Amino acid sequence: MTRTVLCVDSDQRVSSVASTIDADDGLTAVEATSVDAATETLADEPVVGVVTAYELEDGTGMDVVDALRAEAPQTPCVLFTDVSPADIDTESFEEVIVEYLNRDLPDADDRLGFVVNDVIDHSAQVGFLAPDDEDERLETLEEYDIDELPIEESFDRLTDLIADHFDVAVSFIGLIEEDEENFLACTGADWDSLTREDTMCTHSMLQEDVMVVEDIADDKRFNRNAQLENLGIVSYAGANMTAPNGQVIGQVCVLDHEARGYSPAERETLQQYAATAMEILELRQTVRESRATATDAPAGAGTGAEAEVDR
Repeated sequence: MTRTVLCVDSDQRVSSVASTIDADDGLTAVEATSVDAATETLADEPVVGVVTAYELEDGTGMDVVDALRAEAPQTPCVLFTDVSPADIDTESFEEVIVEYLNRDLPDADDRLGFVVNDVIDHSAQVGFLAPDDEDERLETLEEYDIDELPIEESFDRLTDLIADHFDVAVSFIGLIEEDEENFLACTGADWDSLTREDTMCTHSMLQEDVMVVEDIADDKRFNRNAQLENLGIVSYAGANMTAPNGQVIGQVCVLDHEARGYSPAERETLQQYAATAMEILELRQTVRESRATATDAPAGAGTGAEAEVDR
């Protein structure tokens, strides 16, 4: 499968850059000669990488980076320019994988294809979005001792109900950990976990409302994800499991092997199921902590209520 790369440069240079990309058997180039044209291409066509000059007729390569950040921040970008890094606002690189390659180097053209392939492969392996307060989110997740909580049967029943209610192929409850999503219950498939870069929930958790993808083939975030394709996932809806402190620790999701949408009422129902899953987790956690407190109490110590009765 060839991978499409957007090449952004001046009228005089863009064809040369595109030819270098096309020379690689695994890459196919599309051209743009301005920030506006690049922005339109990013909105209309799925690309797996961007090569852009710094100086463009209507702006700079950083404007292309901004457009990329808005459309597909996991898509890597190679800044192919003779402008010194010291003269480039590197703060614009935030959330986007950007590689710098000096086009004045003697072997710059030869290296370009290699660099593009490398950053694409790298982003596919380790790139995923994370909330700004990821450390606090993970600390919240760690407070729930999942191995000690009797939740398996309750969650299995819940995912059975969800799959039946929405008439979908798969429903699951997953906790999003540092590098992967672990499934606590899964109806319709035998899945234990997915890496963060492969799971759609790493995107869904960043949205306040239920995220729906009616057909991943039409969504540039996911239509190149081989793992999702191997699992037969075509449509997706995911709702946040939000802890009392506001941190999203997991997702309740429904998947199908065919394209489908979800009405506002269905989305609200899915969110209610996610709230129910969180309530079950909270209840089990409270019971576990109460038992631990009772076990640690000195022998003969009673509760306040027991003391009142004794009097």
